Amino acid sequence: MISQQELEQLVRKAVTLYNRFRSPEAVAKIVHVSPEIVTISFSGSFCYSCGVLDYIEDFVHEFKIITDKAELKIDRSRQTSPRSFEADYKVKSIAN
Repeated sequence: MISQQELEQLVRKAVTLYNRFRSPEAVAKIVHVSPEIVTISFSGSFCYSCGVLDYIEDFVHEFKIITDKAELKIDRSRQTSPRSFEADYKVKSIAN
């Protein structure tokens, strides 16, 4: 089982990696991290023809690059303003 502190560190690293390649078009920020749910806010100009879901899914892929100790799965997403979204990800610890 991954610790809360380790999960928070991994999420911060994934946000940094995500933003390195997608900012300013899409910028991720941590809203909440718990052992069960990670909530990330996405803001920016977005390429709507690509689909906002692609940006939300991309965070899962960046997290996979950072660690093999846990996985994120999209639980739900919601638009919070015309240029921002939040996504909740379920956390699944992986036994090594």
